[in-house]
Amino acid sequence: MGIFSRKNRDRAAAPQDTHQDAPPRVEPQDAPPREAPQDAPPREAPQDAPQDASPGVPRDALPGLPPELVGQGGSWIYEVAGEYSTETWAPPESIRRWWEVDRDGNVIGGPVENEHFGPPQDDLTRATDPDGPLGWLTDPETAVRQWLAVALERIVEGVEIHWLKVIDTPVVLAGNDASDFAPPDFGQDPPSRIGVAVPVGFGGQVDGHDPAVAWGLLLWVMVTDGSDENLQNVWLRYEVEVDRAAESLRIVLQAPDIQF
Repeated sequence: MGIFSRKNRDRAAAPQDTHQDAPPRVEPQDAPPREAPQDAPPREAPQDAPQDASPGVPRDALPGLPPELVGQGGSWIYEVAGEYSTETWAPPESIRRWWEVDRDGNVIGGPVENEHFGPPQDDLTRATDPDGPLGWLTDPETAVRQWLAVALERIVEGVEIHWLKVIDTPVVLAGNDASDFAPPDFGQDPPSRIGVAVPVGFGGQVDGHDPAVAWGLLLWVMVTDGSDENLQNVWLRYEVEVDRAAESLRIVLQAPDIQF
């Protein structure tokens, strides 16, 4: 997959160090609206904004966008600087400036400078919101970081995470079998299977390699069978978008030992 110079490894053991307390019976509130970046800008676009550059991060994901441009039509091209970007995604802080272009690629606005341009920062607010879909976890931030650490260890050893963002609203599904997987009602008896999909983007580095950026769906599932031990497993689905979260969760809820 090209993530952090991936090594081919095959480990099927479920992570035991990601244990979370069983969710209390608290009714989760509505999740915040979706607004995460999905596409990526070209690197180092010159000031005259080349007409063959492709649109980048959606305008509602960029900090500092002028209010008069929000909600208007058009496409955008972006200049990306720094170490952290791919052809499909970049953190908002890596975008130095952007231009609006028409359907023919002609520049019709900008450049607009990004006042938040600089080193990418952690942002886990979509996970830590007490009224959000992960509000039932005792410590959502620690849980997400632990899930990611275990998932990455299966891909390549020794990744140092420099920054982490939850780039869209997490999705939670639960149930007792494939026929009833749905957003859980924690006011009722806990289901035997519960799964979480967290859309993440992060920057990191393996010793001896350049810093790199990656994004995708972080999946976690827990299955209880009435015994004292719960089966848990995690995966990082590299460059899988949030609109496939429910589909991915149904797969791992039915087959918690699956290897992607």
